[in-house]
Amino acid sequence: MQTPNPETPPSGTSRIPNLADWRFNRYLAMQLMPLFYLLLIVGALVVVVSVVGLCFWFSTLAGIIATAIAPLALLVIVAVIRAALEYMIMAHRIMRIIERMDALPGQVADLSVRVDGITDHVDLLNDHVNDIHETLMHVRPFLRSAGLPSRLLNAFRGHPDK
Repeated sequence: MQTPNPETPPSGTSRIPNLADWRFNRYLAMQLMPLFYLLLIVGALVVVVSVVGLCFWFSTLAGIIATAIAPLALLVIVAVIRAALEYMIMAHRIMRIIERMDALPGQVADLSVRVDGITDHVDLLNDHVNDIHETLMHVRPFLRSAGLPSRLLNAFRGHPDK
């Protein structure tokens, strides 16, 4: 049985009911991560444009310098935002793997019981093979002296013994 993925809502449902999930069975933050990313980038753009505007308000030369530095500053800010959000997503994925690993002890215990059952059957089969081998070793001299194995092989091949 496959458990539902809390990162994606079931088809045909919206994200709004997840807001009323008081037990936090679904992770809404992961579903809203693209929106957070977009809002943070827009916020960074507003901050950079505001700083450039303030620099122009103080001095034209400071405004020109700020305008030249602004694209590089915006690039660095977006890279930091992206790295922070990727780190959060990676931590979330690790957490999901650990949650799935919580179910392993029960599955391994069940597997151990099955392997023990198969091992018991193989041991029993091994004992039977050893018993048959011991019996044949005791009967072997009698079978050879009577020539029974060669007669049986000839009978299966269809060659009469003459």
